[in-house]
Amino acid sequence: GTPLIALLCLLCRVPQSCGSAVGAMLAACDEGAAKCDVPVSMTTLEATEKELTQQVPSLLEAMNQNSSEVNALERQLGEAQDRYRKMLEQWSRLYEELRAQHGAAIDRVRPYFDAAQVLNAASRRVQGVVREFSAANSLHAQAKHELRSIEEDLAYGAHKVSLDRDQQDGLSKATVRVLKCQQDRDRREQEYARALREYQEAQESLDAWRIQIGDSVIKRTLPSFRQLQRHQTTLANEQSRINSLTERAKHAKTVYHKSMRELDRINVAVHDARRDHKAKLSASSQDLAAAAAAAAAAVASAAPPEEVLPSAEERAAAEGKEERFEDKDHEAEEETPEVARVGEE
Repeated sequence: GTPLIALLCLLCRVPQSCGSAVGAMLAACDEGAAKCDVPVSMTTLEATEKELTQQVPSLLEAMNQNSSEVNALERQLGEAQDRYRKMLEQWSRLYEELRAQHGAAIDRVRPYFDAAQVLNAASRRVQGVVREFSAANSLHAQAKHELRSIEEDLAYGAHKVSLDRDQQDGLSKATVRVLKCQQDRDRREQEYARALREYQEAQESLDAWRIQIGDSVIKRTLPSFRQLQRHQTTLANEQSRINSLTERAKHAKTVYHKSMRELDRINVAVHDARRDHKAKLSASSQDLAAAAAAAAAAVASAAPPEEVLPSAEERAAAEGKEERFEDKDHEAEEETPEVARVGEE
């Protein structure tokens, strides 16, 4: 920069005898350059910003997609909620009509049909758990069979066999798989036992309500309650749809806000990098200026070259040269008139 140019100009005016001053100046320059570890150009800052902002396009794209998804899900959620309110109004009108038709009997028999719904749900749960337990049991049996086959191939436990790494890995993986399948099978078995117990309790509750209400009242109101149950099933399905849309919209909003926070973090990091780069450039300029000032001071404080006086022999030689020059001049003056006369003749 400018301090270095001024420093070079100073160097050009320094006498050759001031070697110590020049050395001090160069040492000061080297010290200032060593302190300046940040390039003047913006290459380092641009590389830092490029590294920090390389995820910005993907984050913006994710935010756009999540924003569109949130808008679509909220629109679907609003439509589902409107349908649910209309279905609930229809169910309420139907219930009032049936109550007006059957009187107090509809209220008396309602606990029985509620218990019947609970029993149906428990039955479906038992069937699902039975399928899961059966699948887990099959996987466990298959894993045990594979482990037994590996043990037989390696003669494990029957002879002293030295296993290589691949064989040990295969045996270890088969053993771990058997343990995991056993754990999953035990968990499914516990779930099956719990679901079966709930089913039995629901069956006992339904039988108790049947005895209390009576079969005649149940048969008379059965068609009406089946109609109510169909409406209730539709309401339950729509409520499940609403819950699913709500969870999806919540997840999309979470991802959107996460992307926004990441963009904010990148923005802060870029501003911090620019501030640090500017501070380093300012510090390097100050170091160069200080180095130039120190070099100039070193040159100014250097002692001027001492005047060298000639020795006696050098003075005598110089005086002899001067006397010879004077004799030659005198001889030249005497020869001049003779040359003039020859010219006239």
